[in-house]
Amino acid sequence: MINKRLKIITLFITTLLNCNLLIAQALPEFHAKYAIEKYGIKVAEASYKLSHTDNGYKFTQNTELDGFIGMFADDTISAISYVNEIDGQLLLQKYRYTQTGREKNRNEEINIQWDTSKKPEKGKISGVVRSKKINLETEGPVWDVLSFQIPLMIEANEKIEQYPYKALLKGEIDTYNFVLKSNKKITFAGKEYKLLQMVRTDPRKKRQLHIWIAPELHNLPVIIESYRKGKEHSRMQLESVQFNNEKILSEPMFNEQFTDNDEEY
Repeated sequence: MINKRLKIITLFITTLLNCNLLIAQALPEFHAKYAIEKYGIKVAEASYKLSHTDNGYKFTQNTELDGFIGMFADDTISAISYVNEIDGQLLLQKYRYTQTGREKNRNEEINIQWDTSKKPEKGKISGVVRSKKINLETEGPVWDVLSFQIPLMIEANEKIEQYPYKALLKGEIDTYNFVLKSNKKITFAGKEYKLLQMVRTDPRKKRQLHIWIAPELHNLPVIIESYRKGKEHSRMQLESVQFNNEKILSEPMFNEQFTDNDEEY
């Protein structure tokens, strides 16, 4: 009888752990490479890697100048985020951003301690942002400029219009509110994909961020456009991606193929 109870308890614990693992690993591991353009010219390359940890995700970004521009400057950007599953909730715990080159004092290092005993969760944020110490508090999840892609990729679908996320921007808590605006089709690596357009507007600075995600590619961003005062300032587009250990999908500097009419939401 005792052995039977032990088996039931063991099975329950194993099931619970497996459920938590599924929450923490809802996205596959991937390595994506992007071309960064300005005025139609490729100026840099960005590499994004999402990998599974024992209880969540490790997300890294590395950006380097490319081609002719790289001969005159050595600017680089690297970022790393650790997002863990805690009591059934994905929560950012560490973030580090490092920039080299002409721009000075842009580095960030942030740690968050979470209290999940009550809902919403409470987080104590500490660290150094642009040479200044910060101490903030938040209720509910908060994301950095890299890790917000994780909940967006998990949650995005055509039935939801609004995607508000608390975000740490330059040492302050703000809101990244994305709105599903339209869709279009592109051809990438020999296959046609439907993209959903997510738009974040910052009215104070007259800026917009347009993220085009592909549902068939686990909602991976395929095109990221930055607009200032209504004009495109910079653009990133996917050149290659590998999910887990599957075949690499690649099409450097692919050409978009639009539908006749974008579908508005």
